[in-house]
Amino acid sequence: MTSHTSPPATPFGGTLRSLRRAAGLTLEELSEASGVSVRALGDLERGRSRGPQRRTVDALAAALGLDDEQRERVQRLADAGRERGAAPTPPYLLRTVPDFTGREQELAELESLATGTRTRAAVLFGPGGQGKTTLAAEAVRRLSGAFPDGCVCVQLHGMSDSPLPAAEALVLLLTALGHSPDRIPVDPVAREAVYRSALAGRRALVVLDDAADESRTRPLLPDAEGSFVLVTSRRPLAGLEGVRRIRLGGLSGGESTRLLGRILGTPRTDGQSEAITRLTELCGHLPLALRIVGNRLSSRPSWTPARLVDHLTDEGRRLNGLVAGDLAVRSALALSYGQLTPPHQRLLRRLSLLPGHGTGPDLAAVLAGEDPLTTEDSLDLLVDRGLLEETAPGRYALHDLVRLFARERFRDEEEAALSVQLRTADWLLRSASTAGRLFEAPGAPEPWAGEPAPFSPGSADEAEEWLTVERAHWAGALPVMFAAGRHAEILHTSRTLYWFSDRWPEWPEWRTLFSHGARSAAALGDRAAEAHQLNCLAWAHSVGAYQYEPAEQLARQALELASEAGDLDQQAWAWTYISGAYMGLARHAEAAEAADRATRLFETTGDSTGKAVSQRVLGTALRESGRAEEALALHRALLGTRAGDVPGLNEFVAALLRCETANDLLALERWSEAAAAFRVVGTPSAHAGTDRLRADTSLGLATALEHCGDLTQAHEHYVRARDLFTEFGDTASAAEATAGIERLGYSG
Repeated sequence: MTSHTSPPATPFGGTLRSLRRAAGLTLEELSEASGVSVRALGDLERGRSRGPQRRTVDALAAALGLDDEQRERVQRLADAGRERGAAPTPPYLLRTVPDFTGREQELAELESLATGTRTRAAVLFGPGGQGKTTLAAEAVRRLSGAFPDGCVCVQLHGMSDSPLPAAEALVLLLTALGHSPDRIPVDPVAREAVYRSALAGRRALVVLDDAADESRTRPLLPDAEGSFVLVTSRRPLAGLEGVRRIRLGGLSGGESTRLLGRILGTPRTDGQSEAITRLTELCGHLPLALRIVGNRLSSRPSWTPARLVDHLTDEGRRLNGLVAGDLAVRSALALSYGQLTPPHQRLLRRLSLLPGHGTGPDLAAVLAGEDPLTTEDSLDLLVDRGLLEETAPGRYALHDLVRLFARERFRDEEEAALSVQLRTADWLLRSASTAGRLFEAPGAPEPWAGEPAPFSPGSADEAEEWLTVERAHWAGALPVMFAAGRHAEILHTSRTLYWFSDRWPEWPEWRTLFSHGARSAAALGDRAAEAHQLNCLAWAHSVGAYQYEPAEQLARQALELASEAGDLDQQAWAWTYISGAYMGLARHAEAAEAADRATRLFETTGDSTGKAVSQRVLGTALRESGRAEEALALHRALLGTRAGDVPGLNEFVAALLRCETANDLLALERWSEAAAAFRVVGTPSAHAGTDRLRADTSLGLATALEHCGDLTQAHEHYVRARDLFTEFGDTASAAEATAGIERLGYSG
């Protein structure tokens, strides 16, 4: 008796048998309806014939009454059967890559889950291009020893127009697990029970690649014991029960560099570390983009990494450059974008208009033209789809490459681009003005009217938080408003934020704000306002950025305009900022003369706050000019009057004056008195200048203690001063503190 072994059923054969039985047809009845012979049908179902031609598939689909999606899936299985030439087991193979890099933390977590007993399934999710399938393949390779019954993989086509239904996926899985097609139940519930029983009875690893949603995935998960299922998806599949979710983000900088190095090889990367690092940044550390860059360079031996950097630096060309053969970042993003509803697509497109990195629901709602609650739900959906990142609770940001893709879609699909940008810019400046009013004197003018209603903080703390978090956005709104000729609104915003700016002088946004304010005032023909804005801009360059020469030039422009307008107050402030610039340039005698002029003008106008500021600078200039006794007398007199009538400013001004007095004593070499004076300076926490004051105080105290012989305490304060000065970029003062450390014989 001769034994005969039938070939294993193919995915196409198993699916055809399942569809035929579900339709209630015998082989003969299907043959009659389709015109395909009974023998040919039998060969297809049993796997003897693996991949029928399209006309045969069309005939069978018509006879079975399949819809378009079912017809496409069956055709896909037939095509796969012809390409492979044999029925593979498993039906879908994950391809490993020899240059796999990084992801050690995720692999360790997967190994712990897969070899443990508590969790029997994991969802590996994240945006397109993050290498989820590649990581799953690497996990299969590393975990193969823990699963003696092998690995079964199935492609669920979640990102296609016709994702594989769970019932059809079960046919593929059961076939791969060795079940005869004759024994696979027609009823989906019974089919699922057979599948789970098969998994529970063996130790197998099942990979469900590219899952679409929970409904198509839930029937494919195991029971509590037995095999382990690893799911990859662009979505977190939050509705699934009893699974562990692992979010896959970009590679680290080091991992990105190593991946490019492994793709290109050492000869191509030697001496190119700077260009390689820049390439990883331009790729946003996205594995797909890094792979494309590596492949492009590999296919062009004459190209250097630096040449590709030049090509990709242009944002308008970057997505065009991130293409290598059939790999393209744009295509990967388009799959996710195409599955969004029109409102969600619109929100994603418009988020690309924001100049800052992140946004909250209120600003996003203005972009979308919807209410904040609806927009917040939409933002969360975009996070789930891997097109948006929640960087902090309630804050959302686009990956750089997603932003470029969304901006392309905006240009191609939005007709009212300018109106969207202008409406958003208008809302941002009205909101900034509303928040800034809480730091002005009572009775400050209301912002201009507009829709939607601006952000309205309930307290100064809330206002400060909004102005801080959204500063890149409201500063980025200024060019849009300026281009639209909204000069009065820009000037109003600049004036409203004037007092708040003193709290955070190092922000570069002040230079943007006050430069637009000066240009808007000039456009309006208001010379006094232009002088005020130029003075503010001089302050931003001097106090905020230590750019003393531009500060002096701007203050002199302000002085000229204020003189033409007859504005004594702005003339006084111009001389004050000229004096401050001279101090930064070590032109102390000229600084003293300018400060004296400012003081006399402030006396004329009755501005006690301005007078206190100019006199403090005058005293400092006198001290640096070798007239420390006069400086000490002046600063002590100012401390006695506590001049300054701006709410919330007196405490800080007093602390500044105490620091100046201590420095005067230091200049007079009255070391113990200076040390005692520095110890009582105080550092008001409500003012952004506190760090600078703390640094100056630490440096002065260290100097006094060094001369008093307390070297241990002196070293401690020198280190504190050095670290603070370094943090906010004052290299000259940091060097002075470092010299003190070296004098004491310390290296740290």
